[in-house]
Amino acid sequence: MNQTLQALEAQLNQTQALSEKLRLLDELYQFLRHSDLRRAGQVVEEMLVLSKEIAYPAGRGLALKNLGDFHFRQGNLPAAQGCLEEALSVLRRLGEFRGEASALNALGHFHYFQGNFPKALEYYLEALEVSRKYEHKVLEAEALNGVGLVQYTLGNHQEAAKYFLRSLALKRELGDHLSQAETLTNLGMVYLELGDLAGAAQLYRESLSIQQALGDRQGEASALRNLGVVFQRLGRVQEALDYHQQALQIASQLGSPQIRATCLENQGLAHVALGNLDTALELLQAAKALYQELSHRLGELSTLLQIGLLLGRKGQPDIAIQALQQGLELAEELGTQKLLLEFHQAIAGVFEAGQKPALALYHLRQALEIERKLHKEQQAQRTAALLAGFQVEKARQEAEIERLRSTELARANRELALAIESLREANAEKSRLLDKLRQQSAELERLARQDPLTRLHNRRYLEENLEREFAASKRYKFPLSVALVDIDHFKQINDTFSHQVGDDVLRIVGQILESGCRGVDFAARYGGEEFALVFSQTDLAGALIACERVRQRIEQHHWAALHPDLKVTVSIGVSCDPTLPNHEKLLAAADEQLYRAKRAGRNRVFPQS
Repeated sequence: MNQTLQALEAQLNQTQALSEKLRLLDELYQFLRHSDLRRAGQVVEEMLVLSKEIAYPAGRGLALKNLGDFHFRQGNLPAAQGCLEEALSVLRRLGEFRGEASALNALGHFHYFQGNFPKALEYYLEALEVSRKYEHKVLEAEALNGVGLVQYTLGNHQEAAKYFLRSLALKRELGDHLSQAETLTNLGMVYLELGDLAGAAQLYRESLSIQQALGDRQGEASALRNLGVVFQRLGRVQEALDYHQQALQIASQLGSPQIRATCLENQGLAHVALGNLDTALELLQAAKALYQELSHRLGELSTLLQIGLLLGRKGQPDIAIQALQQGLELAEELGTQKLLLEFHQAIAGVFEAGQKPALALYHLRQALEIERKLHKEQQAQRTAALLAGFQVEKARQEAEIERLRSTELARANRELALAIESLREANAEKSRLLDKLRQQSAELERLARQDPLTRLHNRRYLEENLEREFAASKRYKFPLSVALVDIDHFKQINDTFSHQVGDDVLRIVGQILESGCRGVDFAARYGGEEFALVFSQTDLAGALIACERVRQRIEQHHWAALHPDLKVTVSIGVSCDPTLPNHEKLLAAADEQLYRAKRAGRNRVFPQS
């Protein structure tokens, strides 16, 4: 048994004062909520009963706060929010500043995991203000950690590191080693995002050392799991599996189903990377079952997504779609936009591989709409979070200046100058953020006209640009040629060698087509295994030469690298008729020539020169 848990239970057994017992039960819940949710729920029930027996309103406020957290972890979001807001109201009315700051932090956590980052930041900053006002450093450290989490999630990694480091400094000052390990883990996440995997591994090892020294087996399992994630990112999958296995053994010994579920999920992902798909599927399904037992709906969603992707990769599209649709419905129920996006993208991929373009297009459009919405909201939230952080810093600095004014006026003036410079830097940072937002908006617009598999232009781009090219050709009397390219016997390639090989063939053909284009030409994916080539200011003879060159390059490509028995050829139809009324007719003429090439035996260009 964990030493901290043993100490808390010993104090509870020895305590007669009911108010003190409530305080200890609150601490016990904070400890159990991460590892044993069922037992944590029993502790909350005991707190509620005890607070009624002794008519202790503050105790009821603490019990409601923990009940709200318990409901949240079970996925009962309306009940969770109601309990937390009622707890805050009770504790604030009673002037219980410690409970008020704790409830504010809990509401910050609730909104953070809901993805409502502005609201989460508002509660964390209010908790920070209350804890600083009453000089409660434990809750101040927790609030700083919460602000850091919001900044990290919004991509403000330098700001996140600043708050995590302040939280860590406070925890070290308090000698709170267990909480230090949590903040070291959060700093490790920042290092991961910044690409410093070695730094992240060092922080996780430091966290592991603290957990081992304290005898905190649950924390040790979490640290080992995090190290497994780092080594998987490093591509050292076997070492990652070893860490996940160590974590799983500890979780099994402790009877900690939540950590065990996470370890099984991570092991499954590692086996996917190794290509052990059957083993990976068993592990992910085991993890899903545990998450369902725990009523951990976010964990269930995560594994459903991975299972669906894996079944699609194994060539079982019907079962894959069933799993992904189940996850999509659960994500819609919970309102988790990021997971909704990922499920739509995954379903689109399975439908596309199964040659169901209409269904794939529907889900791709849904995904794009959600992605645009998330992108817009996140950019606004990032800017707001930065400005809110700067306002907090400004207020903190101004308070410090006022405190020192009578004895250190000169020093206070220097600090004021630093505060002004910080605001100037904030404005510069805001400008940089707005520039980045514009760049990202342009990138989204580019992605809307790009085929996600081959990275070529998509049909939308083709239609828009070919119409413009055709109008210019008519107006200025220069030639315009269009070719339609179709991969021969592509369905047989998918059926014989797998859809993964089929996807690789599409990518390589797309690369060959794009590399064969001049600066004024362009290639696009027309749909399925069909591509289009647009040759600006090129007559039929020139287009036929270019297309024959492309056909030969595809035929002569080293396809054996994908599979020893694989051979790939294409049929191409070309059109260059200035008398046609519009670009659609030009495409239709190319399609007719493509049909002739196929009837003539495939692997050729028509009309023949």
